[in-house]
Amino acid sequence: MNIAALIIASLMAYGPWESIGPEGGEVRAILQSTQDTSVLFALSGSNPAQVIRSQNGGGSWENISEISNCYPYDMVMTADGSLVVFGSSRTWTSADGGYTWNDTYMSNTIFWDGEPHPTEGGRVYAAGYKYDGASWNMSFFSSTDCGAGWSYTTLVNTVNTSYGRCVAVSESDPDQILVGGYEYMSGYTPYLFKSVDGGASFTDVTPSAAGYYFSGADFHPANPSIMLVGDLISVFRSTDGGSSWTSVGNPTYSYDLTFSEVNPNMVFSAGMSRIYRSTNAGQSWTTVTSGLFGDNINWIEPDAVNSSIVYTGSTAGFFISSNGGQSWTCQNSGLTMGRALAMEEVNGWIFMNLESMGLWKAQDGPTITWQEVTTPLTCGDFCALEAVGSNTILALEGTG
Repeated sequence: MNIAALIIASLMAYGPWESIGPEGGEVRAILQSTQDTSVLFALSGSNPAQVIRSQNGGGSWENISEISNCYPYDMVMTADGSLVVFGSSRTWTSADGGYTWNDTYMSNTIFWDGEPHPTEGGRVYAAGYKYDGASWNMSFFSSTDCGAGWSYTTLVNTVNTSYGRCVAVSESDPDQILVGGYEYMSGYTPYLFKSVDGGASFTDVTPSAAGYYFSGADFHPANPSIMLVGDLISVFRSTDGGSSWTSVGNPTYSYDLTFSEVNPNMVFSAGMSRIYRSTNAGQSWTTVTSGLFGDNINWIEPDAVNSSIVYTGSTAGFFISSNGGQSWTCQNSGLTMGRALAMEEVNGWIFMNLESMGLWKAQDGPTITWQEVTTPLTCGDFCALEAVGSNTILALEGTG
């Protein structure tokens, strides 16, 4: 019986399993504590989702809890210090720093992106979509009790499916809120809505030149008339509160678009396998890949007190920049959440391919020490490993 079959059989006889490495794995949503800036929280991109915490600015990590029945989309911390996780038909709230969680169920609802009110206790907002019995509709969600209860406003209601993908709240004027998304039939129709009354009503401020889905938006921290929104291939900038827009560059995806609160001239965009950086409040952009690897760079978090420090994550783990996002360093100490795509045992050695982390081996025994294996391929992972005899392994390239 090979090692994969042994694992499957063992799952039937034993309780929960704990990862023993190697260090790394997908880090999805990242946030800095509003109560203690040396503390960071992150979520794994898995179901059940692992909640991980660093108490030293990302220098090392520990797993503190698990959220079941969830593939997480985002996590925020409210002004009163509660954590809120957003997912499919549910949100989860923790009042004790992520150790325990209470969930709220809302049928036929996808909570995609969240944003806390900067000063009001448990007030938190979300962008997503809700099914009305005929179609999925782009919607805005609001809670005053850290996600225990939600009200919602339908923003797009047509016969086609529409999606809410991003929400932003002005730091200097929290009554101003942006919600971005799109409608899809045979192509993309982007939508961007703005509220000036805390979400009670919305106005369509969609840039006329946009042609794809919106997935990231933000307000200038000190001047809410300056706004940025990103679609699949461009970033648009307004200096008059959304009355007019200018295309300011071609960052792709813009899954997260974020101003630095410390230095509002610094703006960052998450672009799947790269980061985009602006030093003039979004008027122009440069592409950064130095030190980054892995995929699914969906979130980026500028440090709340030091404009030189920025955080992000990918399928390969956690990354930190100490020079304002110009280059990045992977710091996975204590972080063991790698997604195993293939595993095989050969002659007393366990071989395992982890998504975006390559091939690793360890000698089977009471203790496990992982070593990275150099492979001749650089264009993908192995989705299958098969032992042939006692000294040969066949590998199938791909992710499945």
